[in-house]
Amino acid sequence: MSHGVVLPTPAPISMKLASADVEKGRTYFTHACDGCHNAKPKGGTKAGPNLWGVVGRDKAAMANMDYSDALLSWEGVWTYEDLNRFLFGPMLTTPGVKMEMPGVPDETERVDLIAYLRTLSDKPTALP
Repeated sequence: MSHGVVLPTPAPISMKLASADVEKGRTYFTHACDGCHNAKPKGGTKAGPNLWGVVGRDKAAMANMDYSDALLSWEGVWTYEDLNRFLFGPMLTTPGVKMEMPGVPDETERVDLIAYLRTLSDKPTALP
């Protein structure tokens, strides 16, 4: 709840990740995310942070990024469910963030994208 407003929360997706289509997630990333986010190890940042190793990484932890107070106050590491909530609609679920995009309201696309983000690591996080 934020200032008396109940923020939208998508249904949990962790159990759906095992059947996600990583290649569809890669395609989605290439078309919708690649313009603002890098996904390569040591690839640097663009308008948004590099997403290599994002699953399990501390939130708002990339050097030289100007994070919003809203994201800086969201403590902990990026979990599958945190990504699910955030990507559902960044401005809806985390008011005040600088990622001004409508989000990924389609659950299947969001699950595929998160499954792809999971692969962006030397040691991908285990699926639930």
